[in-house]
Amino acid sequence: MCPTAQDAQLPQDDETRRLLAAFEACRAKELAAADQLSKPRHSMLYPAYTRLVDALGAVRLKCNDIRLAIRAHRKELRDKGK
Repeated sequence: MCPTAQDAQLPQDDETRRLLAAFEACRAKELAAADQLSKPRHSMLYPAYTRLVDALGAVRLKCNDIRLAIRAHRKELRDKGK
């Protein structure tokens, strides 16, 4: 979820900026974790691999929670504007 034309149409309050910054940080962590799994710097034992998979899953869940919070906040802003 990247900034879109919809973002430009909605007013940017502090909560929107905070949520977008949190999402961008979370997304960067997700991409870094996925990169570690797809392109490991060295061979990995299975326990280390499963820890990385679990960490990636946790980061993805957090990103999805933030994405849902952004969607709910945008809906709230749209509803106030009507």
